[in-house]
Amino acid sequence: MAALLAVMALKLGPYVIGYAGFYDAYPWLSFAPLDHGLAFGPLLWLHVQQRTCTQLPRRWAWHLLPAAAVAVYFTGCFLQPLAWKNRWNQAVHAPVIDPLLTWAGLLSLAVYLCLAWRRHRDFQAWLAQHISNADEHRYASLGGMLRALGLLLLVSVPYEAATALWHLNYFDRFGLYVALTLLVFALGLEAWRHAGQVHPRQPVRPPARPPEPGPEPMLPAPAALRAAPDWAALGAGWRARTEAEEWFRDPALSLDSLARLLGTNTSYLSRAFNEGLGQSFSDVIGGLRVDWVQQQLAAGDCCELLDLALQAGFSSKTSFNRVFKALTGQTPSAWRRAKS
Repeated sequence: MAALLAVMALKLGPYVIGYAGFYDAYPWLSFAPLDHGLAFGPLLWLHVQQRTCTQLPRRWAWHLLPAAAVAVYFTGCFLQPLAWKNRWNQAVHAPVIDPLLTWAGLLSLAVYLCLAWRRHRDFQAWLAQHISNADEHRYASLGGMLRALGLLLLVSVPYEAATALWHLNYFDRFGLYVALTLLVFALGLEAWRHAGQVHPRQPVRPPARPPEPGPEPMLPAPAALRAAPDWAALGAGWRARTEAEEWFRDPALSLDSLARLLGTNTSYLSRAFNEGLGQSFSDVIGGLRVDWVQQQLAAGDCCELLDLALQAGFSSKTSFNRVFKALTGQTPSAWRRAKS
């Protein structure tokens, strides 16, 4: 995130010093390597990967190669004499290279924005299947950041198209600079607000090695073929045992830890809940926690709702209220009043 904010802030540099008249007073500043538009998309995608996965993808640095090449190009031009820079700008850079870099940057941002959104969506699905308090880790700020950058992309395209057609100047493009400035400020504020939050991250499993070639196995006789598991029965049984043992009251309960307690594997447990009960792991555990709170309230427990929520395994009042209302159609307070 720090690198993304840095390159976005640097992009504002030419506009700021241009408004201040620096290019007129100091023409040698032309071609200063401040615009790194091709880095926006890769840095955004890498930030999402870093926040949702236990490790970055292999060879992730290659994604920054185009931005590095552009930085080398601008640095080389910046170090040339002013007369050479003026000739190069008029003959090649302004009519050819600059438009290509502009549209390449927008295309790159669009592609990586789609990749980042897909990673974010997959992370949400993984949370629901593996983390009991999934609502606590939805990472809404990450989704908001992706939407904000998508909005910036939608604003930038017509501005750049108008610039190509009518050669807009700094003053004509003022709205785009304001939008970018507000976005940088908002992203920086959100990063600061959520800097101390810790979220579970999806483990990255190495690709499975192909099996060593060996003799072909003997096919079993039809009578020896195993019957398909009864996922509904397994799901109901494992849910009942989780309820009886009150394992759901552990706020750190995950699909892995529950599978170990039940003496099964995560694949079977996940399929039993999803295919057998039609619910995700977090939905099953959330339902058990809500049922437990309802039982305590029905029995006349006078504890505060937050205390009951924490005893049931919820990590916060916000997630408790959200899950309770989703399952019962009422807030916990309203349900308690209705039963009293």
